[in-house]
Amino acid sequence: MNKSKVPLFELPNLKKGIFLTRPNRFVSEIKYNNEIKIAHIHDPGRLTELLIKGREILFTDSRGKLDYYVKAVKHKDEWVLIDTAIHSKLASRVFPYLPETAKAKEIRKEVQLGKSRIDFFLDGVPLEVKGVTLVKEDLALFPDAPTERGTRHVQEIIENNGMLLFLVFRKASRFKPNFETDPKFSTKLSEAREKNIRINVVQLSFDGKTIYYDGNIPLADF
Repeated sequence: MNKSKVPLFELPNLKKGIFLTRPNRFVSEIKYNNEIKIAHIHDPGRLTELLIKGREILFTDSRGKLDYYVKAVKHKDEWVLIDTAIHSKLASRVFPYLPETAKAKEIRKEVQLGKSRIDFFLDGVPLEVKGVTLVKEDLALFPDAPTERGTRHVQEIIENNGMLLFLVFRKASRFKPNFETDPKFSTKLSEAREKNIRINVVQLSFDGKTIYYDGNIPLADF
C-alpha cells in the first residue's frame, strides 16, 4: 500500500460518549454527561464488530429529529467512521490522488442511471462509491449485510463501463467481496473485475479530528 498520508478534512464540533444499544438500524442509545441520549446512525450496515456496548463514540448535535448524530466508534486503537452521509465528500477529496479520476473536468453528483442513482459522473463516466467497515484478519470485506441495492449498482456500472470506488475505514492490507454475507453482490463484483471494470480501493484513517487518505489497497484473489 502507498504510505502517503494526506489530510482530507476535519469533522468539527465532536463530542465524546459511550455506545449503549441500537434499537433499530438508524437509532442508537448513548451515554453522554451521565445521561442516556438518543442518536442517529447513518449507516444501514450491521456494524456488529463495532457497535458494542461500552465502546467510545464521537458524535455531533443533530439537525434532524434526534438529539445527536454518531460519526465514529473506537475499535481497538482506531476511530472508525460510520457516517455514510460523508462518503460523497470523501470521494471528491480522494479523486485528485487516483489516476482514473485525477484529470476529470466535469463532475456531476447523484445522476440517474437505469433504475439507480449513481454517486458520480466524471466526464460522462459513472462512478459508484461504497464504504467498508468490516475487516477480518487484515482483509477488508464488503458488504457486512446483504445489499440488493449494491448489487444493482454494480450491474449498472458494468453495463455502462463505469468505475467503482471502495473507501476502507479500518486498517487493512487487501480487499475482497464478502461472499459469505452476500454471494449475489460478490458474484457481481467478480464479474465486474473479469470485465476490467476499474475498481479502486483506498485506505482512509481518522484520528478523532481529521480524516486522512493513506493510499491504495490491492484486491485480494476472488
